Amino acid sequence: MGEWLHLGTVGWRYGGMEIREERGAGASGEKVVNWEGFIKKLLEMAEPYLDRRGDLLHTQVAHEYALLLMEKEGGDRRIVEPAIILHDVGWSRVDPEEIREAFGVRAVGEKAARINRVHELEGALIARELLEELEYDPSLIDQIIPIVERHDSGCEPKSLEEKLVKDADKLWRFSRVGFKDEMERQKLTPSERYQFLVKNLPCWFLTKTAEEAAERELEKRALEFERDLVPEK
Repeated sequence: MGEWLHLGTVGWRYGGMEIREERGAGASGEKVVNWEGFIKKLLEMAEPYLDRRGDLLHTQVAHEYALLLMEKEGGDRRIVEPAIILHDVGWSRVDPEEIREAFGVRAVGEKAARINRVHELEGALIARELLEELEYDPSLIDQIIPIVERHDSGCEPKSLEEKLVKDADKLWRFSRVGFKDEMERQKLTPSERYQFLVKNLPCWFLTKTAEEAAERELEKRALEFERDLVPEK
């Protein structure tokens, strides 16, 4: 049986989702929801928007990292989980030919930054549409949307939840599946990919837990691709 979370004074209803009214001291009239079921439904709704760049697997892995980070760092899962699931839906509104210029090792310059910004802004619009369709708590939506809107471009996170989403997003790059996927998608050699991660690891992460996880993953990638790694000159 899934975990039940309080929704505050706003209830959710959709697609057979079970909602019940909890009564008792301190909880009269509050709504609670099967959180596991909600997250599953939200991912199903996001999936069509993740097809353009092939981001479903990335989103699933980043979500798992977000859960791991929250175990150590804390954070409100009512904000973190929807934000990480919806953070890349905006790529669905970017031209496929432009997408290749906007991310990865070779994403440099004003054009790349502009395209990346489009996916953030469009993603925020889509995220709001989906969450409002689910009648999610408006006060939580208002905290989720800014995270989606600046998950790549924002330089100064406004909350712990934003830090966790940013870190979980980047940890994908260090995972076994993410390392291989990005090599293929960006047409990189193992050495090029590895050196890119080595260079950026010290400045990418906002939490100690994420930085330590990235270091462990990078050590594993070094062992897996030992024969293919060429020392940086």
